[in-house]
Amino acid sequence: MHILFVCTGNTCRSPLAEAIARRAIAESGTTEVTVSSAGAVAHDGAPASAGARRVAAEAGLDLEPHRSTTLTEKVVATATLILCMDEFHLWRALELGGGDNCHLLTEMAGESGDVADPFGGPDDVYRVTFNELERLVEAVVARVAAGDRRATAGTHPGGEPTMTGRGVNRPAMYAVLGDPVAHSLSPVIHNAAFRATGRDASYVARRVSAEECGPMLRSLALGGGGGNVTVPHKERVVPFLDRRTRAVVATGACNTFWARDGEVWGDNTDVEGFLGTWKGAVVGMGEDLKVLVLGAGGAARAVLSGLLGSPEVARVALWNRSRGRARNLVGQFSDSRLSRIEDWREESPHVLVNATSVGLDGRAAPLDLRGLAALPRGVIDLVYGRDPTPLCRQAADLDIPVRDGREMLVRQAEASYARWFGRLPPRGVMTRALE
Repeated sequence: MHILFVCTGNTCRSPLAEAIARRAIAESGTTEVTVSSAGAVAHDGAPASAGARRVAAEAGLDLEPHRSTTLTEKVVATATLILCMDEFHLWRALELGGGDNCHLLTEMAGESGDVADPFGGPDDVYRVTFNELERLVEAVVARVAAGDRRATAGTHPGGEPTMTGRGVNRPAMYAVLGDPVAHSLSPVIHNAAFRATGRDASYVARRVSAEECGPMLRSLALGGGGGNVTVPHKERVVPFLDRRTRAVVATGACNTFWARDGEVWGDNTDVEGFLGTWKGAVVGMGEDLKVLVLGAGGAARAVLSGLLGSPEVARVALWNRSRGRARNLVGQFSDSRLSRIEDWREESPHVLVNATSVGLDGRAAPLDLRGLAALPRGVIDLVYGRDPTPLCRQAADLDIPVRDGREMLVRQAEASYARWFGRLPPRGVMTRALE
């Protein structure tokens, strides 16, 4: 019997699971079980992550020799039991012909849910993942060593049939790819739309590295699904697209992807999403508006593209901590209304737009509104969370009308849905999902 553990890049969870399994198998005394690991979008030959190596060493396990392996049909065919960390990995293993051998690791251990990805986290996060994997893997190995036929029989521990391979229709897989993504409400609103329209599809959030994002994007799209890209990968995934809309060309960033006729398409619905929010925020403000934009990444590109196409905008000032990035971004737009500024404190904008990621952690605002030469008449913060962001709270305290990123999230999500399925979702279904 051969057990294959599968995660995303084969540098954290699956090599840890493989090492834990080897130890558990040796301790059980069984000689008929072998193990290996692979990654759904791995780059062959990459070492285990530093955090994984450190927590493994603390437990007396050596991950130094490990090198990552890409999940392929050939790799899948070698396995008797394929144990996946989450639904995306399961979907990919099934797509490659794993059939009844494919299971979620948690379900095979008698539990449920995903094994969270510790990638990029501190050692304490890796330790939590290691402890979870140790519990789950040891439970599975104990079943295998005891000759529990259900460990290989294509059923959940409770005896219910599992999701099997190519002979069974699988839900189309959609995902938002980024780092971080734990805060994302995209799964909430897209799954609500899928349910409302009866679509056999599932939408998840996936934290991925810069190296993993492009390959995962292509795998999802060419597998019949699609999704979205968020910070910090919107610009990095553009080279992985076969076809780019004018919005991607104009902004140099992609936030929406899907496949058509074997080609991977990319669009930037952030532009539409921002414009909808913008027009609602400036009602009654008149013309000749001055705008201060914070940021120089993919979100800022979308914001500038929208603002410079709006006739009521007279001047746009761009500020970013990195002067070089701000200078480069301004240079990509041939518009005399746009300029880079050195000091935001000298500005008196009618509207301030935060297009940075500052505030995602709920701790800090990108600036102190009281430090501006004059308070703005409106604030748009593209960041959102389950609670108001620090910038939104500050604006509310100063009686400044404010809109956070939830409105833009819904508007760009509706546009993304239209790209995937050729029509908008039912009106209001995404907005209600956030209530």
